[in-house]
Amino acid sequence: MTQEKLSKLNQATEIIQLLREGRNDEALMLFEKYGFRKEFIGFAMKRNINYDDASDLVQKFTIDKLYMKSNSIKNIEFARTWMYRVFSNMVNDQGRMLKKNREVPLDEDRDQSQAPKISDEISQTRSGCVQEQLAKFREAEPKRAEVLDYILLNKGTEEIRLIIGRSYGATREYMSQCRKKFRSFTEICNEIEE
Repeated sequence: MTQEKLSKLNQATEIIQLLREGRNDEALMLFEKYGFRKEFIGFAMKRNINYDDASDLVQKFTIDKLYMKSNSIKNIEFARTWMYRVFSNMVNDQGRMLKKNREVPLDEDRDQSQAPKISDEISQTRSGCVQEQLAKFREAEPKRAEVLDYILLNKGTEEIRLIIGRSYGATREYMSQCRKKFRSFTEICNEIEE
């Protein structure tokens, strides 16, 4: 077991111990300081829950589960495992609720053979060309296209970092690479006059 994992195990145990002693404010400060809040938000976002909902879910977890149920942990040494199991169940419930409430399926989920083809008339405009190239980019570079979609949705670097699980600097660099790669796809569109 690595020192970092051991350290995280000890941190979770310390938080639960403080909660059991009624020192809730100290426990919450450590929850933030040790990075559990960011870690859990990232965990939820990797499972397709947006940043705001993930943040709300972590808040609900700290109040409804961490504070209220921490005494139910039989072996405090497994505090981290307990925290992740409970939070994972909350994320799964949230995902099921979102899936149940989704009214219209996402275009990316449609069978591409039934997708309408972009007409020659539309692709004669620069914006039509860019849309056509974006579709090709998504097909050729799905991971980079996903990050590009987050950029187009005006998600910040920190939010994207939590989703893709990279350091802040690595995320900025990857975002830059995604833009450059997409730019190479759209060079052909520069020849079209509006």
